[in-house]
Amino acid sequence: MKGKFTITKIALIIHIFILFLCNYLWAEENIRSFEIKNICLIYHGSDQRRNWQPEDFKPYLIYTDISIEKSFPLFDTFLLIEYRSSDGKYFWGGQKKEEIATIEQWKWLINRWASCLDAINECVGEIKKEGKIQNKINIIITIPEPDINCINFGTLSGSEVPLNFQKTEDVLKALQWYMDEVLYQIKVGGYEHLNFIGFYYLAESIPAGRENVIKAMAEIIHRYKLKFFWIPYFTGNNVWLWKDLNFDYMFLQPNYFFEGKGGNHRLSLAGYRIQEFQCGVEMELDDRIFKSETHQYRFQQYLQAGTHFQWVKKPIAWYQANDTIYKLAHSQDDKLKSIYRDIAYFIHGEYQPPSYLPPIEEYKVPDRKGNNYAHIDNGTKVIKPNDGFCLSLNPEWMIDGDITNYSGTAGFGCCGIPGEIVLDFSKNILVHRVQLLLFNLDERYYQYHIDLSNDGQNWNTVVDKTQGEYRDWQTDIIPSQTAHYLRIVPTYNSAHQSLFQVVEIEVY
Repeated sequence: MKGKFTITKIALIIHIFILFLCNYLWAEENIRSFEIKNICLIYHGSDQRRNWQPEDFKPYLIYTDISIEKSFPLFDTFLLIEYRSSDGKYFWGGQKKEEIATIEQWKWLINRWASCLDAINECVGEIKKEGKIQNKINIIITIPEPDINCINFGTLSGSEVPLNFQKTEDVLKALQWYMDEVLYQIKVGGYEHLNFIGFYYLAESIPAGRENVIKAMAEIIHRYKLKFFWIPYFTGNNVWLWKDLNFDYMFLQPNYFFEGKGGNHRLSLAGYRIQEFQCGVEMELDDRIFKSETHQYRFQQYLQAGTHFQWVKKPIAWYQANDTIYKLAHSQDDKLKSIYRDIAYFIHGEYQPPSYLPPIEEYKVPDRKGNNYAHIDNGTKVIKPNDGFCLSLNPEWMIDGDITNYSGTAGFGCCGIPGEIVLDFSKNILVHRVQLLLFNLDERYYQYHIDLSNDGQNWNTVVDKTQGEYRDWQTDIIPSQTAHYLRIVPTYNSAHQSLFQVVEIEVY
């Protein structure tokens, strides 16, 4: 028994040494230049996914326009991604403890990447022989999200104590182990036509309190001279802090293609936020594009927005469900083949939006010049009501002057319906303009009225918007009058929530 233990221990030490040596050499070798223009998300792992073969990647790598005998490269980067194992465990987003992936599923995922990498490598090699592409194809691998509800992840080699993801040190141990194993597998795989450039963080929103874990994760990745990628959903938290969290690339999801969220203004707002955050965009399509004219139209709007906002000049991520782009490329339907052609020419920088699309409306921020009396720096306070309604989140977010950094769960103030939001200016001021930025990350609208008062008891309604649909920025010019207090009384939220959400209140 003792001899077996010794042999096992020696084998473990050798394995750890090989991992260390491979990854040390990886870091030394990986100081290389590469260019990212278009990243295609490749879902791979679960039995429900496509069983990718080498020839499947050809329509992702090269486009040939037979009508003019013209060929050019397409995607230069593939992001390998998976959310769920074949046995139904989630790498992010499990709602119950029994749904959360543990070490067995993480090991399974590490081993599953190889078949997809083999297929890509073989396809790239064949196309290189044809002289149609010259460069290696970049590869990004997904990191599972260490779910805080996982208290028994399993034990790593050399330990008898299971990792508990409620402990930060255990989270980092699991992440280090996972990345080491992935790098080892890639190193021994000998993928001569691939260039592994980094890891992708799977969770699409980062809750408050998770920031230090993300920074520590980035530190591990950067130690290997690799890059850190993130693609949050449109209302995701902490999207504006992506650089502070040490991500190297962030791509914002507009989330418009699927259900039309945000209406016709969503892509304009996405264009504004992408510019403000200095990030990239995720283009989005799935199999609904084959039968739905609505989804075909929305996708054309994405391409139009990409041209209008010059997203094409920055790296772009492309979500395609499982294999939508492959199916478009092989479709016998002329309209669907034209969509694939549009994707190709968009990537190539020669796409022209169809004339039937209406012009894109720019997202407009109203005039903010002058002394904003509502700003917290001017001594204004939000009075918390005593009864009948509640303020949630941080009330000061409504008067901090920040009109960009907010999500679906942070960066705005909120009161109930019925309820009210009251500002105390700390002195009498002369009011002639009131501006509100209502929560606008979806298509909801509100109804409300605004009142002024000198004593906080007797109120005069100066803005009545209790009829109609009011969303986004609202600017109201009123006859100049003195006031010590301002009150906003909401009456309706079209999202059928008993809440009134305000990103910013400005008074001039």
